[in-house]
Amino acid sequence: MKSTHRRDFIKLPLAAAAAQTIATAPFAASAATRLDEYDPNNTKIATMVNARANDDHFLFLKQIGVQWVHVQFPIDTNFELIKNTQDRLGSFGIKIHCGMVDHYRSQKIQLGKPGRDEDIEKFQAFIRDLGRLGIYSTKIDFHPGNTYTTKEIVSPRGYKVREYDVNDFHKEIDKQMFDRVYTADDMWSNYTYFIKAVLPVAEKADVRLALHPDDPPTTASAMMNGVAKLFINYEGYKRADDVAGNSKYFGYTFCVGTWSEGGTQMGKDVFGIIDEFGPKNKIFCVHFRNVSSPLPRFHETFQDDGYLDMYQVMKAFRRVKCTASLIPDHYPGIVNDPGHRIADTYSITYMRALLRRANEEVG
Repeated sequence: MKSTHRRDFIKLPLAAAAAQTIATAPFAASAATRLDEYDPNNTKIATMVNARANDDHFLFLKQIGVQWVHVQFPIDTNFELIKNTQDRLGSFGIKIHCGMVDHYRSQKIQLGKPGRDEDIEKFQAFIRDLGRLGIYSTKIDFHPGNTYTTKEIVSPRGYKVREYDVNDFHKEIDKQMFDRVYTADDMWSNYTYFIKAVLPVAEKADVRLALHPDDPPTTASAMMNGVAKLFINYEGYKRADDVAGNSKYFGYTFCVGTWSEGGTQMGKDVFGIIDEFGPKNKIFCVHFRNVSSPLPRFHETFQDDGYLDMYQVMKAFRRVKCTASLIPDHYPGIVNDPGHRIADTYSITYMRALLRRANEEVG
C-alpha cells in the first residue's frame, strides 16, 4: 500500500476547499448581487388590509415579511382616518402603496345618473387626501352590472373557491338589473366623464389611478345583466389609456387572474400586457392570482395550483423592471381560517420566494 506523506494530507483539504469554492461561487455571487427584496426599485410583495384592522393584524403582517399594503377604507373615510391608518401601519414598518374607497362604484357615477357630480367630488377629496400623505395610487373599476360568480365549489385539492361558468350565467342568472339597458356607447360616455373629472385631480395630487379589468372578461361577458362592460380585453384596456390621454398618472391594476381567465381571447396574453405596459410604468398594482383554466368555465386557485406558471409571470415583471405592488387578492377558503391568515401566509410566502428567485435570475 502506498504511503501518504504529511504534505499530501495538507493538500487534500485545500483541494476540497478550492473545489467547494468553485462550486458555490456562482451562488455566492448571485446572493451578493441580488436586488434586495425591499428595495423601492424592486417589485413589491403586498397584501390587502382593512383600514380598521387592529394592531395585532398589522404585527402579523410584519411577522410574515410584508412591508407594503393596499388599504380598503370605509365609505365614510376622512383625512384623519387615512392618516391614523398610515401612522399605525408605519409603526410596524409597513407603507400604504394603494389606498381605496368605493366612491367610484356609485351607480350615479357609473350609470350617468343625476347626482354623479356630488359622488365624484367625494372621490376627488379622497384622492387629494392620499396625495397629502404621499400615498402612491388608488384603484378603480367600472362594471356596475357585473356577476363575478355562478357558484362556489370545493376544488380538487379540497379548498372552497369561486367558480364562473359562462353558460350557467346566461341560462340561470342573466337578467336586466337596472331601469334600462346600458350600451357600450352609454358606458364609454359615463366612464369618460368620470375620468375627465378625476384624472386632473390625481395628476395635481401626485396619485396614480389604477384601472382593474372586468372580471370575468372576454366578449362572452361583454354584456351582463343589461349593462355593457368595457375592459374585457386588450382593446378596451388600450382605449382606456387613450381616454386618459396617455397620462403617466393613469395606469392599471393588472389582475393576472382576470387576464388568465380570458386565455387566448384577450387580444394579448398576460405576458404581452406586461411587456407592453410594464416598460411604460403603466402597471401600478397587480392582483397576483391564478385560475384552473380559461373560460368558458374556471375556478380560482392558489397561485401554485392553477394553469398559469406564476414564476414565469414574476420573471416577466422583473424583466421590465416593474415596481408595482403585488397582492394575492382573492383567498381560497381553508379549514379553520376565518380571517384568511393561513391563506395569506401561504400566498405571501410563495410570492416572496418567487420574487427572490426572479431577482437572482433576472435582477
